[in-house]
Amino acid sequence: MNRRPPAASPPGRAAEIGERAAAAPLRGAPPPLAPNFEARLGSLEESIDRFRVEAERYFNGGQALPPEELRQNIQRQLRELHSATLRAAAEQFRLAGLEARFNSLSELYGRRLREREEGRSTTPMRVVPASAPRHDARAGIVFRDQLDAAAVEALWIGLASGPDGPKLELESFRGYFARQVTEIRAKTGAAAVQFRVVEEAGKMKLKAKPVAASEE
Repeated sequence: MNRRPPAASPPGRAAEIGERAAAAPLRGAPPPLAPNFEARLGSLEESIDRFRVEAERYFNGGQALPPEELRQNIQRQLRELHSATLRAAAEQFRLAGLEARFNSLSELYGRRLREREEGRSTTPMRVVPASAPRHDARAGIVFRDQLDAAAVEALWIGLASGPDGPKLELESFRGYFARQVTEIRAKTGAAAVQFRVVEEAGKMKLKAKPVAASEE
């Protein structure tokens, strides 16, 4: 009994199937890696740090223009990183932390811009050197009965300068901070409380110290 040989594939069909099989990823294989992802995360972190410094310089009068171009550049970096393939959960966590930190700074930046526009005056701003800010969160800021909004904000910015960013949004931090001052003064009987931002084990922390009337 004669058996007919199997029909040959149309010309070019076999080559197409072979190319498709070669190009197909193995089942269960990890997705392709994004090149230099660690370096891109490092560049993003540097940009966020620079945005924080330049924004503070602008609001202190040490810089003529707001860092709007830098802010948009960071937003572009975040979009590109989100579209890339992350290699590990650690990178996803770091990117999420950097994005949360930038969002907090950007929210504060936008609010301060609006406040400046609403209270715009013809009186020129006094130029304050970036090296001499009004409130130094690292050196310590003393609080009494009245909480200076700018001083509270300076502490929040100091906490935001860490790699993990602030744990609370600015408005939530204001409420938390007011309760802390009240509780410490009531517990110790101190006339005032000094707060400063310190770095411990790579994290920014808030330290409090009661201040007696004789120490003021």
